[in-house]
Amino acid sequence: MPGIAGLIAGISLAMSRVGGLFLLVAAMLISIEILIRKFLFLPFNIGTELSTYALAVGASWSFAYALLQRAHVRIDVLRGRLPASARTFLDLLALVSLVVFGLILSWHVWGTVATSWKLGARENTPLATPLVIPQFMWLLGIAWFTLVAGIETARAIGALVRGDRAMVHRIAAPLGVEDELGTVLAPAAARPGSAG
Repeated sequence: MPGIAGLIAGISLAMSRVGGLFLLVAAMLISIEILIRKFLFLPFNIGTELSTYALAVGASWSFAYALLQRAHVRIDVLRGRLPASARTFLDLLALVSLVVFGLILSWHVWGTVATSWKLGARENTPLATPLVIPQFMWLLGIAWFTLVAGIETARAIGALVRGDRAMVHRIAAPLGVEDELGTVLAPAAARPGSAG
């Protein structure tokens, strides 16, 4: 399983980096567009269209990596006051909820992609982008996130069946203060000559 987990983590990291690159390129394009309009008085209006695609694709391609890093925002005011068994149940429920949400979202986005393909839909802009291209890229990100969420849910349930609550915590629990401090301080502790 570690080989598959490593492969999933590597693909998710690569997709999140590509998604971030899309956002950086979109930001540069919008900046160039603003400068061209301000100083050259030319109507240059493709930045808004492309940045919309970049935001949708970049976000969806980053969902799986955020899940693996336990970076999705959760409001856990109540969770911390509950016994360990209730926290474990809520953590698994959160993972299952992500899978269900991902499946529903994937189904609806697939419907959008199929309709755009069937109609040959294009954006009503000077670029006339075939909508199936950004929509399919968006679908890839959501589908990958759903698959990863399903695999993580199966891993967490398997760990629970084996009685390994520590593994369930590492897979499904939100990051606590100790987890975040450990992540921040680990590089400093690994440096040669550091105390400890």
